[in-house]
Amino acid sequence: MQEDTATSAVRKIARITGKPGQSHQLRIALAKLESATRQEPGCVEFTFFQAISDNDSFVLLEHFADQSAFASHMKQEHTQAFFSAQLVDSVAAIDVPSLR
Repeated sequence: MQEDTATSAVRKIARITGKPGQSHQLRIALAKLESATRQEPGCVEFTFFQAISDNDSFVLLEHFADQSAFASHMKQEHTQAFFSAQLVDSVAAIDVPSLR
């Protein structure tokens, strides 16, 4: 049986690498993004962690009820403001096995 991707939960784990020397500002920006995103309809979980061994490295956990909620998140003013701040050097998806 094939899942309906429009109604399937969206779960993402991403490694965010900040621009050198910007870790403090990136942490503040991520905290603001986290706070605003948690208020969005369809947000199940949204949190981040800073690496102990590398201040410029963060892991972001995202869980949205469905693709529509995730698409809406990407269009939100606070999400756009986060990316416009240009504090991020790179974002890479972390592949994990399904938890089903």
